[in-house]
Amino acid sequence: MRKLNLAPYTTRAGIDEKGQEVLLPYDVKRSIEAIMMASGAATTQQLTMSELLRRADTARKIADCPDDTILIEENEYQYVKAGFDAFKGFSANEVELCRRIEGAETVEVTEKESDEDE
Repeated sequence: MRKLNLAPYTTRAGIDEKGQEVLLPYDVKRSIEAIMMASGAATTQQLTMSELLRRADTARKIADCPDDTILIEENEYQYVKAGFDAFKGFSANEVELCRRIEGAETVEVTEKESDEDE
């Protein structure tokens, strides 16, 4: 399994009329979803119907996660990674996001015995 950090982080959005830097929270979950499902000039990926549907399921799982971290299967992580590897429209605001995807920790998971097994 891979552990993804989904917590929002702060990005620079520009300068306001008073010359003050404007900082905004970066929506990590929705950004992962958008990059995974990207098509057109911003990406080299061309998804088949079955690839699109598998990625959509993983993207929705991430976007709907109520927590700031999620464990995903290795094959789901590969969908995320492939979308990021194919995307060509990153900016300075996505440096942290890309680091989180590239450095997603591998976590060993063992099944917990249920009380019914005793």
